[in-house]
Amino acid sequence: MRLNSSLFCNRTVLAAALALAGLSGVAAAQSADVDSSATLAGEIAHKQRMRQLFPEQTATTQPAPQMIPQLEVDADPSGMIATFQPGGSTETASNPFFQNLGTNGRTCFTCHQPQDGWAVSAQHAKERFLADSNDPLFRLVDGATCPSADVSTPIAKAKAYSLLTDKGLIRVGLPMLSTMQFKITHVQDPYSCTTNPATGLSDPKTGIASFYRRPLPSTNLGFLSAIMWDGREPDLFHQSVDATLGHAQGNTAPSVAQQNQIVGFEGCASANNPDACAAIPPGGGLFTAQLVDAVAGSLDRQGAAGPRQPRSGSGGFLYRHQRSARAEPDRRTVRPGHLQRIRGLGQPHRRH
Repeated sequence: MRLNSSLFCNRTVLAAALALAGLSGVAAAQSADVDSSATLAGEIAHKQRMRQLFPEQTATTQPAPQMIPQLEVDADPSGMIATFQPGGSTETASNPFFQNLGTNGRTCFTCHQPQDGWAVSAQHAKERFLADSNDPLFRLVDGATCPSADVSTPIAKAKAYSLLTDKGLIRVGLPMLSTMQFKITHVQDPYSCTTNPATGLSDPKTGIASFYRRPLPSTNLGFLSAIMWDGREPDLFHQSVDATLGHAQGNTAPSVAQQNQIVGFEGCASANNPDACAAIPPGGGLFTAQLVDAVAGSLDRQGAAGPRQPRSGSGGFLYRHQRSARAEPDRRTVRPGHLQRIRGLGQPHRRH
């Protein structure tokens, strides 16, 4: 897209612009919060509207293993990746993270699986499509290049979901807001989504702009300093509601008890709203790291007993761009200390 300003300014640039205009930092932050709330509301409304305009033809439900063990070990392209749950194993039947809370068969587990570092990889997306193109991962609302995409034939369907199977990307439709200090003057839109008034923009300052992004991992969340790529979610509880109403196209939001279970399983992030984690028992959540590298071998050798100190990303965001388990590793950076020592914590469960 060619714009006369950045589309990624929802929160940070708007707050800065307000501050430069002479408003106090508090007023700017409040305005940014209002902007984020409006963005979230518009995003969910768009997904629900797409459900009415472009209904799904199938509604198969996401399967899940009976249990996620305390120590889960999976093969990945560079060796073995491991996830540890300090609170013990999780029975999936009783946890809403694995339950169908929406209308299209999706669960949180659809896009967040351990063999992919609790995210989605292009390789596994392609394998899932070839095994069953009706897998809940492949839904028009955000799995296709656009909800209006043609899926009438196998060839057309493969093209519609090509960004997901080739790059591991889903579509995120975000609204243009009246407070935004830019307009979209030109769009390179090979998928005819942003330029279609039914699914995208109705004029340069109104409607929906489509972005294509990889789902973020639902592990190591305690290290986050922002939630979602642009920090638009106030906390993980709110995010679980929006994911249910949006990605799963649910009719109702998950209950407070269900939100607590989902966040308790993932791990609570104190980013944006530290008080929100008070309801979550300490010691819970998922912790994932590379266990074995095909070249370096076991990463807890030579006395390695803890991770390297995390580095801040741009804007102070820690771990916002967490490495996917399916990303190609840079072997030059493998050093002792990358992995907290987890051997001896329990008998690993291996999934190949």
